[in-house]
Amino acid sequence: MSLKKFLFCSILLSIALQCTQYCNQFVVIIDPAGDAQKTGRIIDNNSFEKGLTLQCAEKIKARVEQTVPYAKVILTRLPGDTLQPLHSASLANRMNADLFISLNFYHTTESKPVLSLYQFSYGNDFAPHYDGLFFHPYESAYKINKSSTDILVNQWQKQLDNTQYKNIFTLHQPQALPLKPLIGIIAPSIALEIGIKNKNCVDQFITPIAQCIVATIHTSVGISTSQEHQEHQENS
Repeated sequence: MSLKKFLFCSILLSIALQCTQYCNQFVVIIDPAGDAQKTGRIIDNNSFEKGLTLQCAEKIKARVEQTVPYAKVILTRLPGDTLQPLHSASLANRMNADLFISLNFYHTTESKPVLSLYQFSYGNDFAPHYDGLFFHPYESAYKINKSSTDILVNQWQKQLDNTQYKNIFTLHQPQALPLKPLIGIIAPSIALEIGIKNKNCVDQFITPIAQCIVATIHTSVGISTSQEHQEHQENS
């Protein structure tokens, strides 16, 4: 066997093993903005977007996996990683993700933080039906699960527009735009754009975002929050 064939087979085997590993889990991909070379936006004098998004993503991951044992939350990067173009989309599609979240922070002078939800769209919002095998260009990948993304955005908007969060942040109406962080992703995808005054505001969003992810998982597998709470009590 030639070296090229051996390497190709090894890659296919690796992908197959990864998919098998997570086939019985609800896979969530969180994409924290920035990387080792892209610091992102400046939040305050000593903080950059890349560090705050990663810290927040790590805490959300821990919270979700602690709450839902069959959930697997994967971050698109680790400290020191430099991402190649479409790395996040490739990872999400390769892992057959059930949910993709792009996490972004920016600085605002508003006294109260601001949260906005986005989904991918070029403006031609229709989900065509395909029969048999069909090649999907990466820029049209979002259409495969567009109806699920529509439901996802509405559910998150409704949950975040809760009385308990009114004093924590201002929630803007969701928008559909051709956002670069969401291009090429097949899974239901959502981008969070969060405006904060300083780095101390970041932790305020861990619980709301984690709760939205948990609710999405429960809805997907047909388990209500009350059922999950009851099962947790019975097992403890």
